[in-house]
Amino acid sequence: MRWIIVYFILIFSNTVSAKEWKSLRVYQKETQREKLLPSDWLKRDRIKNTLVWQEANVFNLKNNLSREYKNISQRRDFYKWFFYELNKKGHDVVWVQMAYFISKKMHLMEIFPYSIFSKKEVKTYARQGSELVFNNAFEELQKLYNSKLVLKTDKATVWDRAILKKEQYEWIDRIYKTMNAKSLKTLKRIAKGKCLYGLFLPRAIRFKGDLSKAETRYKYAIEVLKPYCKNRYK
Repeated sequence: MRWIIVYFILIFSNTVSAKEWKSLRVYQKETQREKLLPSDWLKRDRIKNTLVWQEANVFNLKNNLSREYKNISQRRDFYKWFFYELNKKGHDVVWVQMAYFISKKMHLMEIFPYSIFSKKEVKTYARQGSELVFNNAFEELQKLYNSKLVLKTDKATVWDRAILKKEQYEWIDRIYKTMNAKSLKTLKRIAKGKCLYGLFLPRAIRFKGDLSKAETRYKYAIEVLKPYCKNRYK
């Protein structure tokens, strides 16, 4: 009797927990469903930006399902899809491009050969930061996606500044305040492109100042990273 209960718990948890699936065969085997739920997608859908991936993103936005994106690469590709959607609508906001760019750089720490230079603790902080920012920003992105008002010039700047302030003074600051000194030192070296960490960042956007201070990070985001990403992802 116990194994029957466990079996149904597993089936139920897989059914209600949307996520990326390795293949349709795996999905069908684990969920006992023939077709993907609206919130689900296959890995190849995300990589190839198929209609399934796009529709899952729209569904998850409408239902505020940020936690269905489980890792940095999935969030990175969501940001990429989202800023193309904003561009089609005519928005001038840049924060989403910035989030995409940063996610691309953070993902490098997880793959060879860059992973060799990244310590385990730093990777953990990067994953925590990615998740924290994404989950907190998701509702703001939902509002922007559903808005009939197209944010241009000054209004787009106001939106970017507001979300950057939340990101640096509230969301990310929580992680910096719990970070040990050794990991903070490593992150500073990465942000400033010291030694081999120069492979991560172009010289034009290497960080200057005290990385542990929210005010300095915010100023860097506005004055350095935003113009760089705006120009890069025209």
